[in-house]
Amino acid sequence: MNNIRPSESILVLDLDDTLYPEYEYKISGIRTVCKHISLLYPEHRADNLMAQLDTSGNHWLDKLCRLCGFNESEKQSLLWLYRTHTPNLTAFMPSEEFKDMLKPFAACILISDGRSLTQRLKLYALGLLECFDEILISEPCDSKKPDDKRFKHVQQQYSGRHYIYVGDNIAKDFITPNRLGWQTIGILPQKHSIHQHQANRFDNSHQPHIWLAGINELPALFAR
Repeated sequence: MNNIRPSESILVLDLDDTLYPEYEYKISGIRTVCKHISLLYPEHRADNLMAQLDTSGNHWLDKLCRLCGFNESEKQSLLWLYRTHTPNLTAFMPSEEFKDMLKPFAACILISDGRSLTQRLKLYALGLLECFDEILISEPCDSKKPDDKRFKHVQQQYSGRHYIYVGDNIAKDFITPNRLGWQTIGILPQKHSIHQHQANRFDNSHQPHIWLAGINELPALFAR
C-alpha cells in the first residue's frame, strides 16, 4: 500500500477524529454553553457547572438543564448554541503542513456526516475551510455514510483516477469505498476518540486496507 501517487489520485477525507480530535469540539461546545449561562444567569458560575457534568457521556445537556432549572424549549436553545458556536480546536497536523500534503493530489474532497454550519465552523476554526475542491456534508447532500451518493459523485466528477478515502469510524466509513474499489485508510482511535469500536468485531467489508496512528503518517505512503 506504500504506492500512492498523489498526482494520479483523488484524496477524500473524513473530518471528525480524522483531522482533529472530536472530543475537543465537545468540550469547546459545553464550555461555551456554560459561559453563556453564567453571563445571563449570574447565580450560576461556568466553572461550577462544568465540574458537575460528565463530559465523556451523552447526557451532559440534560444534567445541565436540571442544574439550572431549564425547560425543554430552553434546552433546545442551548443545543442550537452548542451546534453553532465557533469552536476552539487543534488539528492533528499544523494547517500549513496539512495544506502542503494536499497540494500534489489531483483533487482533495471532504466527505463528512453532520450539520452543514457545524462542520464548516469546525473547518473554519482549523483554518482548513478553503483546502478542499469540494466539501460534501451529509445534511445538504441528504446522504449519510455508508450511502454511496457522495462517493459516486466524486467518481463522476473526477473520473478515471485512483480514489483514496481516509476515515476513522470502522462502523460506517469504509464499507462503500471498499465496495467501489477505492483504497481505504483508517485512523486508529485515540484515548478520547468518540468512536472506540474494536476492529475485530467487524467483517472484512468494514475494514480499511491499512491503519495509521494519525493523518500525519499519510505522506509515508506516497510513492518515492
